[in-house]
Amino acid sequence: MHKKQKQPQQDLASKNWYQDFTRFVQLKGLAERSRLTYYGWVRQLAGHYPDQHLPELPPERVLDFLVHLQDERKLRPSTLNQAVCGLRTFFRDHLGLDWDIWKKIHIKRDEPLPHVLTRDEVARLLRTFRDGRYRAFCTVVYQCGLRLNEALSIKPKHINGERLVIYIPKSKNRKAREVPITPRLLVRLRKFYASHKNPEWLFPGVGRGWKGSGIPLRQALHRSSHPMSKSTVWQAIKAAVAESGLSRTHDHLCTHTLRHSYATHMLEGGASVRQVAAYLGHSTLKEVIRYLHLTEISEARGRDALATLADC
Repeated sequence: MHKKQKQPQQDLASKNWYQDFTRFVQLKGLAERSRLTYYGWVRQLAGHYPDQHLPELPPERVLDFLVHLQDERKLRPSTLNQAVCGLRTFFRDHLGLDWDIWKKIHIKRDEPLPHVLTRDEVARLLRTFRDGRYRAFCTVVYQCGLRLNEALSIKPKHINGERLVIYIPKSKNRKAREVPITPRLLVRLRKFYASHKNPEWLFPGVGRGWKGSGIPLRQALHRSSHPMSKSTVWQAIKAAVAESGLSRTHDHLCTHTLRHSYATHMLEGGASVRQVAAYLGHSTLKEVIRYLHLTEISEARGRDALATLADC
């Protein structure tokens, strides 16, 4: 049986129809991650049918490819859904081919319950950090419900002490937002910032070679032109999880676990689903409802809920 060869990416990139598609996707205003995902699935389809002109591919062949991804490659429902979205954008939205197959495809996506810590476990984790930089960073992630990239990108000018909010620029859903902070957290952040006074970043990085440079940490942080790296945060959390003993009861604990914990604890404390969705930066309530199925509670209790979060 003849094995299909993957079409070279450089050959595909030179084709007019592919160039037209990339321009179309760019004009849709999607996040870079989504754009790259859509390009990738179109390339995979082209590689699956190397002898076919993709814009003229019949719907049956596209459906066969999706079945191949599901039955032979055993892709997870969430990944399969990405393939559907990418190919649908190409054939339906870009080429205008509104096939019936898009209406027939129903993928049941995995929706596991969010992994959360109790308030005591959060406090235990935060107390374990030996380096104050990582304790301050993870405290902000938890008490503001931030994504890793959002917390790393915080600048001193983003903190409004008078209004007690942190401004979060455009992130995953390409919408800026503000998240509230407590007066106590504001004091802690000011104290932490005073320890380095970097003009650009709240959480500056120092790079790999600073220990051997003879430069004090405070000076290295002050001079840094880049934020703390993801890898250093991951390493610090991994060490703290192991030292705290939480690794025995929690698998794959990461910064997103703190974000999940924030959402759950805010809802338990009395904040409304709509309010928590806004703080998390979600455009719909569906993402938040999965944390807790609670009835709406007055928004006036949102600040009270914020005060119930673990503070160490």
